[in-house]
Amino acid sequence: MEASGKKPFLMRRDPWGHGMAVWIIALVVLLLPPIYWSLGQIKMHNDVAGWLPRDDPQARILSWYRSSFPTEDRILVSWDDCSISDPRLKLVQEKLEGRLSEDARLEGGSPFISSVSLPSELLRRMLDRNIPFETAIDRINGLLLGPGPLRIRLTDSGRARGQELRSELLAVIKELNHPHARLINAELPLPSTDIPLDNTSAWKLNDLLTNWVNEQPKFDLAATWPHMHADRASVQQIIDALKNLKIGVDGSESVYPHYVEDVFLIQGSQAALTITLSETGMAEREDTLAVIRQACIASGVTESNLRLGGRPVVGAELNRAVGRAGWNRKYELWDFPRRSPVLFSTLISILLSLWMLRSLRLAILVQVAAVLTVLASVAIVPVTGGSMNMVLVVMPTLLAVLTTSAAIHLANYWKHSSARDEQGSVVEAASIAWLPCILASTTTSIGLGSLFVSNLIPVKDFGVYSAVGCIISFFMVLYLLPSLMLYWKQCPPDFAKLNTRHWQTLGQWLTRVRYPVAALCLIGTAACGYGLYKFRTETKVIRYFPEKSRLYQDYVFLEDNLSGIVSVDTIVRFSKETQAAPGRNKDPGRMTFLERARTVMKLQSEIRKHQEISGTLSLASFMDLRESSELNFGQRRARQRIEKTIKDRLREELAEESTTTRAIASLLALPEVETPGEIPNAPPLNAAGDELWRISAQAAILSDVDLQVLTAELDEIAQRHLANVEVRRKGGEKIRIEGVGHVVTGLIPVFLRTQQAVLESLISSFGLAFGLIAIVMMILLRSVRAGLITMLPNLMPVIMVFGLLSWARLRVDIGTMITASVALGIAVDGTLHLITWFQELLKRGRTIPESVSGALEHCGPAMWQTSTVVGLGMLALLPAELLLISRFGWMLAALIFAALVADIVFLPALLAGPLGTLIQRSVLKQQGKEHLYSVSTVGTVNSQPAAVIGPSAEDARPEFNQSVEPS
Repeated sequence: MEASGKKPFLMRRDPWGHGMAVWIIALVVLLLPPIYWSLGQIKMHNDVAGWLPRDDPQARILSWYRSSFPTEDRILVSWDDCSISDPRLKLVQEKLEGRLSEDARLEGGSPFISSVSLPSELLRRMLDRNIPFETAIDRINGLLLGPGPLRIRLTDSGRARGQELRSELLAVIKELNHPHARLINAELPLPSTDIPLDNTSAWKLNDLLTNWVNEQPKFDLAATWPHMHADRASVQQIIDALKNLKIGVDGSESVYPHYVEDVFLIQGSQAALTITLSETGMAEREDTLAVIRQACIASGVTESNLRLGGRPVVGAELNRAVGRAGWNRKYELWDFPRRSPVLFSTLISILLSLWMLRSLRLAILVQVAAVLTVLASVAIVPVTGGSMNMVLVVMPTLLAVLTTSAAIHLANYWKHSSARDEQGSVVEAASIAWLPCILASTTTSIGLGSLFVSNLIPVKDFGVYSAVGCIISFFMVLYLLPSLMLYWKQCPPDFAKLNTRHWQTLGQWLTRVRYPVAALCLIGTAACGYGLYKFRTETKVIRYFPEKSRLYQDYVFLEDNLSGIVSVDTIVRFSKETQAAPGRNKDPGRMTFLERARTVMKLQSEIRKHQEISGTLSLASFMDLRESSELNFGQRRARQRIEKTIKDRLREELAEESTTTRAIASLLALPEVETPGEIPNAPPLNAAGDELWRISAQAAILSDVDLQVLTAELDEIAQRHLANVEVRRKGGEKIRIEGVGHVVTGLIPVFLRTQQAVLESLISSFGLAFGLIAIVMMILLRSVRAGLITMLPNLMPVIMVFGLLSWARLRVDIGTMITASVALGIAVDGTLHLITWFQELLKRGRTIPESVSGALEHCGPAMWQTSTVVGLGMLALLPAELLLISRFGWMLAALIFAALVADIVFLPALLAGPLGTLIQRSVLKQQGKEHLYSVSTVGTVNSQPAAVIGPSAEDARPEFNQSVEPS
């Protein structure tokens, strides 16, 4: 802040006689317009698939997969009473995709929508390839078809009781541990007959669906409840309870009419459609979802029954949830904590600042510095080409916390200043605060900047932007805040009004019981830290939403009744050497196209048997795989034409826009160039001329299954199945085929890799931050041992809070992971202020016990005020709907209060013991007076010459402990 022999920076004047303060304020005012403009350019971007860097092995595999198989964002749409024969499915398709005109062109539709796929269309494609209807239904079950609700058929006596029986049946289901059960309308309507006369295949499907609906058993009621199909034993329990239902008549206990005739499920009765978005739709997700909802409602679907799922839905809802953290119109203004958790947090901080600082002027100036720091830091994001995401959204709150902390320390330095005039007190406070603040800003920046080593892009961005924000915060606190104080002048309060003697008493007590206190802190930290072996991470974005939210409930419905939302794909690779040349279908050691399809279907069937997989799809699903002996001549010729069409379309890369073409092109690829492996020296992912078959499997993202276990099991299934591929030749000879490989990829492996990266980021960034801050401490204290011991109080809050989190078996998400490095930086802030004053008092000849009490008396109020303002302010984020923000708030609040205990209890106990002795020796050595002292085991100074230990005129003041400042 100032150099030797020169005036303090704030006291200097320009050639025109203006002070530096006016230029600092003018600079900030001039920057406000560009900051405001930049804030208007902020965009939200949340995509888990984009979290990993491009050079990450799993990200490279995903990139290869997407380049081989054109994939687009899709949305799964259904409603409570949606069946495969529901005419509203076709109405929604026509409104979104458009109607076919006489010249076979689509007219109308939405520019946000690329295509709409119905389950009936998948069936029709399979039927066109001579696949039996029952087989086709089975192949798409778990994709766009599901088991649906539980059907109940009543007897005549049951129908006569009407609504009364409905309530009694529902009560029975709720009593069996299903309190959210409900009865719904789930009729199976006959398919629409609005079909062109010349569309033979459509009429064929219509007739088959009509027969299928007519063959289903009749029912009167349909019941559903969350997660019903995840527990088959529970469903069977309900079926048995309803079948054996006994209800007395007219209060008689002996007469039990039979009300329920049958209870059953209809496989394939629940249906959904998938919507593929265009480039415009992917860019404008909010508008796209609005168009989809409007089309469904216009088609007769009630909004309360509409269910949407998929990455675009989650991404849009995530953006909305982040926005609702700032202002949520769903809640009344009087319910301000939930109306705006972020503003409520800010309001709490302002009110607490006012109460703690006992000055409206100081409270306002502290918050001005905090708000300007946040605005300037966030404005950097769009200027540098970045975008806000679910992680970076907590940066404003964090920087407000750090700035408020430093500003409160400065305010306390001003209160305790030896200069009692309006100008001198501000300049002196800024001069005193400069060293601890620069050290605190540096160490906090190190803690945040250490996140740059993370493999996760959002975490890396958070670290970089937050570290820059710390630099801005330092400028605001040490330059702007004093400048504002110089223009809004006020003298410091009288020393008599600053009652801090209780802090001195605490310091004296801690000095007496230093060893038990230190031992208790170490034991408590170790006990909590032992729970870290249970440490678990969570990266599923849907888990960031509360279970009562509409999005979460929609996912429960879709995954329970239809299909898993997230995909895991197995890419089967047939090398060029395994493929039989056209016209030479019986080459030894080579496989025909049909044999390769059968190999894929066998693997697909094995994958589908996995309990976490709802359904699977591949190009083989659209092929008739029966043996030639089971087909007539016409069927064999039709199958050959289909095979030739598939290969021709892929090789010629026809730009045909039909859904069939995309279905084929996204399930089979013929790469023309080699793709290197995911890591150096690894086998290539594919060679030129290979044939890649994609098996897409749908898994539930809400499942508690370990993603690593799921991926490993699918990989083991594929490896076991493809290791012994054999083909049969004439005479029954079996030939083993070499050159068949596989890769498991898709969003689930990306989730797994992201989950691992979360843990790696936590360990690497925290370890780096700890190491760098420890080095800073060693340099500051001029002792390796003292530097390491000083880090114990800084480790204590992180180990205790994360250890307790692990003991409670709570998973750490990407938001709470960040708090470790953040908490380390915040804890170091208080440590530096306390040690700085402890060293200064030692330099003035005070004993170690006196120095502990004096440092705690001076720094304790600021640390207490900071922790209260910041901790309770962060705790105010608890009502936020987005659990990512809510967890960040209470986690950081817990860490801040744990850091307070570490700084005002654990650290003083260490300073009163061996740590204080090490620091004292370093101070005395620095002063060149070590030979004049003999240090006792308790750290007191004996046999000092009177000239050395006697107080100076300044030290003799009664208010010494309140007004002493570092030289």
